[in-house]
Amino acid sequence: MMSFKIKIVVPVLFFLVLFVLNINLQAKEYVLTLDESIQIALEKSYDMKSLRLTLTGAEQGLVAAKGRFKTNADVSLQLPNWAESVTSIPVQDALPVFNTTGEIQYYGQLNINQPLPTDGYIRLRSTTYHRDVSTFRADLNDDLKRKDVYTSLSLQFNQPLFTINNLKLGLQQADLNYELASRRFNQRELQLIYSVTAGFFDLYRTIRQHQISLDNVEQQRELYDIASKKFNAGLIPETEALEMEVDLADSQNMLVQAESDMETSRDSFKQLIGLNLDDNISVHTAFEYNTLTVNLNDAIAKALQNRIEIRENEIQLELAKINVKQVDARSEIRGDLWASYELVGVSDPNLPYGSNPQSLWNSSLEDMNRRPNNRSVGFTLSVPLFDWGVNRAEVQAAQATLNSREIDLNEEKKTIVREVRAVVRGLKETEDRLSVLEKREKIAQRNFDITLERFNNGDITSVVLANNRDRLISAKTAYLNAYIEYRLTIADLKRKTLWDFEKDRSLVK
Repeated sequence: MMSFKIKIVVPVLFFLVLFVLNINLQAKEYVLTLDESIQIALEKSYDMKSLRLTLTGAEQGLVAAKGRFKTNADVSLQLPNWAESVTSIPVQDALPVFNTTGEIQYYGQLNINQPLPTDGYIRLRSTTYHRDVSTFRADLNDDLKRKDVYTSLSLQFNQPLFTINNLKLGLQQADLNYELASRRFNQRELQLIYSVTAGFFDLYRTIRQHQISLDNVEQQRELYDIASKKFNAGLIPETEALEMEVDLADSQNMLVQAESDMETSRDSFKQLIGLNLDDNISVHTAFEYNTLTVNLNDAIAKALQNRIEIRENEIQLELAKINVKQVDARSEIRGDLWASYELVGVSDPNLPYGSNPQSLWNSSLEDMNRRPNNRSVGFTLSVPLFDWGVNRAEVQAAQATLNSREIDLNEEKKTIVREVRAVVRGLKETEDRLSVLEKREKIAQRNFDITLERFNNGDITSVVLANNRDRLISAKTAYLNAYIEYRLTIADLKRKTLWDFEKDRSLVK
């Protein structure tokens, strides 16, 4: 029994080990800069994959609209079309008779169409069919049969008049929709870059916060050891030693919280940029900054010139104008000019029923040469009289949408100016705060070093040391948060103006 269990357990453990090793082999290690994170996100993130599909759809819509101006061909086939049924045949001055009729037909039609830029078309049509018909006459008890071949070649022309050119409007709409999709793609791309920047620095903040907490635990452990030795030597009261023990426990609790925040932020960032959650990542950046001087008027001008929302509203305005034209055209006078010329040939009905297809085909072509050709030309005119104000109401509704788009455009410009003003003010504010907090951190560090030395010499109590330690941690955290806020403000300035003021270059593609 024991041997049987071992035989079962060993393979299970073996496969478990292989499974764990496979997971470890699949997991990758990343130490990323901000630029590397952005490049990974632009390639692998869910948002970008979805956006590329949307852009592809709009691009193919434009290709289709352009293709409608080009020659196209289609073919229609019936291989075969067979029917047989009893049919009531009326007889003059007599009762109807019931004959059985049958037909089997092989049919083919080829159309070669050439759209015209004027929204008309020229069509070359070729039609042919082979038909085998039969009739069983019940009253005479006989069976009639015949085979026919029909052949035709026609040239057709059609041109709408006095109305809008739907073909050109369709191309214009497709072109605007593609531009709109392209600009939205660029906009979402920049939004993703900002989101990655925010996620990058959030992860960086939690990593730095974790390191600050870890340093604090190590320092508190050293202070607790010193306090314990002093208490054992009778140099400090027990309360101070206990206070140090409590501070050590607090620092360890802060470390646990910081580690949890770091791992949560790490997972969120991996999902954001499109990495597997099993991958191990870390980020690094130069913890330094250079002051950035931005002229407010220049930033506003670049935003009004580059912001995608403005062009998007302009495109929506153009589409609304097209819609007004299309709706208004429903009540316009419409004319259609058409013409056709057709060559037709039918096989000789007197040919024997058993004639082969080649003979029938040749007979049809001979008939085409001698038979008069089909010709037609015409002009139709449609004049709307009244519709109880339906079209007028539709036009007014479309015009209201157009007016709304104009208001949206003006309001969007005001919003952009307000946003740029706010972000430029915020940049100056964060720069000033960052400079002040950098000095504060240096002073707090120097003050803590002095306090620590005095505590070691027995000049101050542990309470004073703890207060200075808390000030140092607060100063480091405040400086870290101010630095991240400064970096995000610069990223927000890029997003709001579509201009990189650090590298002095446009972000518009």
